[in-house]
Amino acid sequence: MIELETEVVVIGAGMAGLMAATALSDRDVVVLEATDRAGGRVESVRQGDYWINLGTQFTEGTGPLIEALERHQVAMGTLAGKKVALALHGKQVDTSNPFGLMFRSRMTFLDRLGLAAVGARILAAAPFLQMNPGNRLAKRVRAKLDALSASYVLRGIGSEVARDMVRSWSGQWMGCEPEETAATQFVFSMGILLTDPAKVPNFSLPEGGNQTLTDVLATDLGDRLRLNSPVTSVEWTEDGVVVDYADENGPARIRARRAIVAVPSDVAVKLMPGLPPEYRSAFDDIRYGRYVVVGFFTHEEGPQRWDDYIAVSTPQLSFQAMFNHAAALRGPGARKPGGALACFAGGAVADNLFELTDEEIVNRFTADLLSLYPELEGKLDEGIVRRHHRVVPFWAPGGRASLPTLRRHLGPVHLAGDYQLDMPSLADAASSGERAAEQVRASLPRSAN
Repeated sequence: MIELETEVVVIGAGMAGLMAATALSDRDVVVLEATDRAGGRVESVRQGDYWINLGTQFTEGTGPLIEALERHQVAMGTLAGKKVALALHGKQVDTSNPFGLMFRSRMTFLDRLGLAAVGARILAAAPFLQMNPGNRLAKRVRAKLDALSASYVLRGIGSEVARDMVRSWSGQWMGCEPEETAATQFVFSMGILLTDPAKVPNFSLPEGGNQTLTDVLATDLGDRLRLNSPVTSVEWTEDGVVVDYADENGPARIRARRAIVAVPSDVAVKLMPGLPPEYRSAFDDIRYGRYVVVGFFTHEEGPQRWDDYIAVSTPQLSFQAMFNHAAALRGPGARKPGGALACFAGGAVADNLFELTDEEIVNRFTADLLSLYPELEGKLDEGIVRRHHRVVPFWAPGGRASLPTLRRHLGPVHLAGDYQLDMPSLADAASSGERAAEQVRASLPRSAN
């Protein structure tokens, strides 16, 4: 067995692991990634001027992620003036005014009443989640939402349309059903979108896709990033860490002073058999959303109905949302031919799709996309399918109480991942990686360099 020594070993080259390793690039650091590519749930495919995000759809938030995009001079496509739409009963309606949309779309009185009740419940609770967490009333509201499932917004709602829309929102934004998740994350996300999507901070699309940044970070790490190197165990004492893994030559081992474990919760439990019970229990509380994504490069010319929309919610189709990545490139002047669309299904819808072949999924999504936009007939490239069994972390009612445990390090082992934060996102994953790196740096002697 080959044995190496390093100062810091980072396990996992998703956004959290890449940001952690980058923040420690002046130290002796090695990154082990089980797969043949860096980026984790961040994946983009490119064709000409366009790209499709086949994993995480958007970049949003503040902090290390945005700073890294700016530092590496990654151009950002603008979403200023872009909108979100709802496709219902064959009609596409702008959702910038959620109450106005009820009267412009083809809803019955019962549907309008049900949707108004759902919206009122979300909007009544959402402001408290944006208050200072120390506020006493905000604390009480948060505690109540943490204990409730998101399905509380559907209590007493008889409208099938309203129920379909709530399930679609939960599926497309969290990859789960309302009954699965605590209400907190659902209410916060939907509250912002219902009041003003522009409030989502730095909601944008890096040109070339989200993978543009992870590619840059991976390139900067050079041979310190080791792909196809699955870790089999992580053990530690007060003095250091021993990581067993496999590479192209067989079993290998790294001895390090510190480790940053930046992998999904269920993987972390498998890699660290010595986890104390409270950590194991906290990891077990984390659930993950599921998604199926089909991306289509398109070959239309001239202005199109979807050009100004970054997303169209489609609760009555085989996919729950259509994301228009080309919207970030649509500005004043002549419209370039072609485009890029991603059709998204999550939660129970994705679970059912997992049982189908790629061809069957593409055929379903293609038929529904053409029912939405018949003018795309003959102008779609072959669909690109991705099945994601583990994407956005969420908590069942009561599960968030164990979250503080996962923010504490285990001696020389530090944890990173967006499961550590209240509202998981790509930006949160980056923040957790940088925070773990800062903790590691503070615990090590000053570098001699």
